[in-house]
Amino acid sequence: MNSEELGSVLAGWTDADHGTLAQRLAHAVRRGVQSGMLSDGTLLPAERAIASALAISRSTVTAALDELRAEGLVESRQGSGTRVCNRYAPAISGTRIAEHFSTAQGIDLAAGNPLDAAHLPPLQVDVATLLAGGGPGVQPLGLPALRAALADHDSERGRPTTPDQVHVTAGGHQAVSLALGAVATRNTPVVVEDTSYPGVFDIIDSLGARPVPVRTDGAGLVPEELDRALAEHRPVAIYTQNGPHNPTGLVPTSERLRALAAVCDRHDTTVVEDRALAELAFAGPMPVELADLCRSATVVSAGSFSKVAWGGLRVGWLRAPEAFIERTMYLRLANDLGPSVPSQLLVLQLLPQLDELAARRRAGLSEIVGRAVEYLRTELPDWTVTEPAGGSVLWVALPVADTGSYVPLAARHGAHVAPGSIAVPARAPSSRIRICVDRPWDTVQDGIRRLRLAWRELASTEQRVLG
Repeated sequence: MNSEELGSVLAGWTDADHGTLAQRLAHAVRRGVQSGMLSDGTLLPAERAIASALAISRSTVTAALDELRAEGLVESRQGSGTRVCNRYAPAISGTRIAEHFSTAQGIDLAAGNPLDAAHLPPLQVDVATLLAGGGPGVQPLGLPALRAALADHDSERGRPTTPDQVHVTAGGHQAVSLALGAVATRNTPVVVEDTSYPGVFDIIDSLGARPVPVRTDGAGLVPEELDRALAEHRPVAIYTQNGPHNPTGLVPTSERLRALAAVCDRHDTTVVEDRALAELAFAGPMPVELADLCRSATVVSAGSFSKVAWGGLRVGWLRAPEAFIERTMYLRLANDLGPSVPSQLLVLQLLPQLDELAARRRAGLSEIVGRAVEYLRTELPDWTVTEPAGGSVLWVALPVADTGSYVPLAARHGAHVAPGSIAVPARAPSSRIRICVDRPWDTVQDGIRRLRLAWRELASTEQRVLG
């Protein structure tokens, strides 16, 4: 395990109420062992590397490991390093998306969802509505009424869809997971963008599949690079985003989508098109989908209400050929019997107002993003901030080779952001951080001030080391 991966397992460790820094670090490692995130025999990074990654002294790391050695949770041998002794559980894969969430105190600028549901219109579900619309309660593909409403919504936009082609999921993340799980198995290649939604890497890891990164530019996947990857690797699926990209904020052009559709049609593969942010492009909803343009490739569209409405609803959906939808249903039943009925009934109330709600969200996000970009450029002029074309995320470049050390330092100052490494294959070092500004302005402003304090501390520390 490298220091970046260990930092992911220990996310938020400094905020725990467990005594000194060394005791808090020991507690976080202990929790990682007990939860299965650190499996038996895992080789930890060298003490110096851990200290550098967590922005603490080596003596703090040594004291924490001494405590764990006394408990028998790690053992160290001269020349062999320090290994985990885990008698609790096997390792659990998939930790990138966990860095979007923090239970610690401070300002959360990591999770890319609306902070609350205050922007929603009045909604209500009573017992009578549950009895009338809830049916048997457990329906793996979702309520027939919601599936029909989603099908009508797409049909009205020029994409003829039947309810049998819709699967209501517990959010967009599950939609992508089911779509990829329906075609990917162990060691099968899946094409992804070279910078992508962190959760898709967790999904691919959990399936035992293999990500094949393809180069992107300012307009999205590069068609020639995609064509080459499809011919060389013959992947079972392509995962791509259509809308403001998470995390880069870029929006693909219609011309680029047509070129990509032509490439997809030349190869026998499945395209999973993530449209979770498609309604939040500042210039207006994305007018074209790969599903509109592909003639022979199978395109599976994944959508979500989390970004336009509220993540707490946990409602997303898949649109795909009927046979594919049936396959995802059986895949789902292995772990989950179906979506929440109350949440689906609330979404049914929202659907007629979805366009208006999305328009308000676009306007609000455009305003807050513009203010945040300007404030970051003023307060942190060393950073490179590119204004996104939609969504709520800023993909910011810092003048360092790797932000892995800066992120935990920022957390100690009470501002939680995500390191860029979670959005690239193999968690390669990245000079980027991901900042979500879908918050009240006072919260965003305070968070950026804390980021500035952390940056000054990091810069002064490096100057002392170099001096």
